[in-house]
Amino acid sequence: MSLIPRKISWKVFSLWLGCLGFGIAVVYGAGYWVGLIAARDLSTIGQERLSLYEGTLRSALEKHRYLPFVLSRDEGIKNLLSENEGREGVAIAVNRSLSATNQKAESDVLYVLNSKGTTLAASNWLEDRSFVGHNYAFRPYYKDAIAGRESGFFAVGATTGVPGYFMSHAVQDNTGVRGVIVAKVDMRPLQKQWHDGGEHVFVADENGVIFLSSRDDWRYRTISSVDDVALARIRSNRQFGGAELLPLNLRFHQTLNRKIFEIDGQKYLTLTRKTGKPGWIMHFLTPLALIEEKQRTAWISGAVLLMLIFMGSLFLRERRQKLRSAQRARQADRFQVINKKLQLEIDERKRTETQLLKTQEDLVQTGKLAALGQMSTAIAHEINQPMAAIRTFAASARLLLAKGKKDSVKESLVEISSLTERMSNITGELKSFAQKAPVEYHEVDLREALTNAINLMERVWKLGEINLHFQDLETFVFVKGDLIRLEQIFVNLLRNAADALGGQKEKKISVYLRHINQVAIVIVEDNGTGIDPKNLDQIFDPFFTTKEVGEGVGLGLSISYGIVKDFGGSIRVENTEKSGARFIVEFASALGCDHSDEDARKVAYQ
Repeated sequence: MSLIPRKISWKVFSLWLGCLGFGIAVVYGAGYWVGLIAARDLSTIGQERLSLYEGTLRSALEKHRYLPFVLSRDEGIKNLLSENEGREGVAIAVNRSLSATNQKAESDVLYVLNSKGTTLAASNWLEDRSFVGHNYAFRPYYKDAIAGRESGFFAVGATTGVPGYFMSHAVQDNTGVRGVIVAKVDMRPLQKQWHDGGEHVFVADENGVIFLSSRDDWRYRTISSVDDVALARIRSNRQFGGAELLPLNLRFHQTLNRKIFEIDGQKYLTLTRKTGKPGWIMHFLTPLALIEEKQRTAWISGAVLLMLIFMGSLFLRERRQKLRSAQRARQADRFQVINKKLQLEIDERKRTETQLLKTQEDLVQTGKLAALGQMSTAIAHEINQPMAAIRTFAASARLLLAKGKKDSVKESLVEISSLTERMSNITGELKSFAQKAPVEYHEVDLREALTNAINLMERVWKLGEINLHFQDLETFVFVKGDLIRLEQIFVNLLRNAADALGGQKEKKISVYLRHINQVAIVIVEDNGTGIDPKNLDQIFDPFFTTKEVGEGVGLGLSISYGIVKDFGGSIRVENTEKSGARFIVEFASALGCDHSDEDARKVAYQ
């Protein structure tokens, strides 16, 4: 049985690929975490080893630190450095004393320098490389001691070529500094001890020169290039003899949040610590291969486990595929039936959507006709008045014509013409309001639609019944829409505001037109009793009304809401601070609008 899937979708393949990538990331993360733990453990061990090596270095230096100070108090050495310092017997006695002291103290060499830096006596006075007679005034330990400072200095012996640590102290009497007593400590046994330990440890000075090391090939090499000034000072002091002080083949890395030295292609985890001597830094190196080996082990184990999981997943998937194939064969007939039902539902839904669109258009027109029906009495009254006036003026014109008063007849005809023009405006507005709106939207002047709606409603209301205040911008405000539908929105809002003023003594409606930040805003306020807060969320629902039965069907605000949304605008309602309700309609300004926002801000709106 093959474990490789016969067919696999791109989605499933992506999922498998993602899981494989996640598994690889987990395996890598586990190996990285193992590396961090190993690095932390090795760092802890390295710090302990550093403490041990620092202790051996400190012990090797401190156990001889007392010698220069004690010997500077020796009367024989003081006599040797007095005016009679040339006496041979005194020099021999001091040489023997220094030799015995050196043997007891287990130091390398003890010797006495006069005020000019010349050696007068030394513990190695009988050896071929005796210090006696050599001048060491160039050494820093001599200069520090003559200046009254206790000094310590590591250098390669200028006479013997043996590296050591030189400690000095001034010899003084009543006249001042007479000379310097120096103790040299041989550092080779300490380095041999470090070498025998099989670990990598070295000490570098402030110039980065390695002068103590468990590895001979690193000794007198530098961590980095020594600048010319420091190199000249080292040469003048003859600190490291003829050593070339070449830089190690060293590169610095940062791995596992640790400092790494790469020397001759070998990587080491590096720990450093300052010793008690100025500028001396001790380095302890642990081969990074110890950490890398643990990481490789973790990665190999994780890879094997991941492969087992992957193969097991393939096996289980193959079994599921066979079960699904059997199920699909049984469900094929049922799927055909379901598909037919779905197709029927889709067709039915399309028919329903078409019917809903038609119903919505019919509702808009029904709302208009309902508004016309409610306005019919007021419109009839508005037309009857000019009709009666026309009859009166016509009768007067006949009488005046019979009397030959032609000028008076002319005035009557002018009045009749004015009245017919007024009736034409009323019927024209009613005709445009009753028409169905076209579906094409274009740039229209919002101010014109608002003005037409106000003019229409003022003819419906009784004269002086409602005080309507319109704060106009007196400039064009273009929006994308349709003039007739915009008029219907504002007629519905004005009718709604008028209906809300039923019980008020002073009936007032305020209309504001604004244009702020490329947004056209129309605000319709009334001073009625406002809207019950619990009804605010339902005010735009179809057939929702707070009027008495027979006074309204609750479609006006719903239709207005739908038209505003069709135009890409928004409409909301809120109660004012004092009394009444406020409807706010907002549209995005069309590109043709050149009105300044500053004018709109002149409108006071609380």
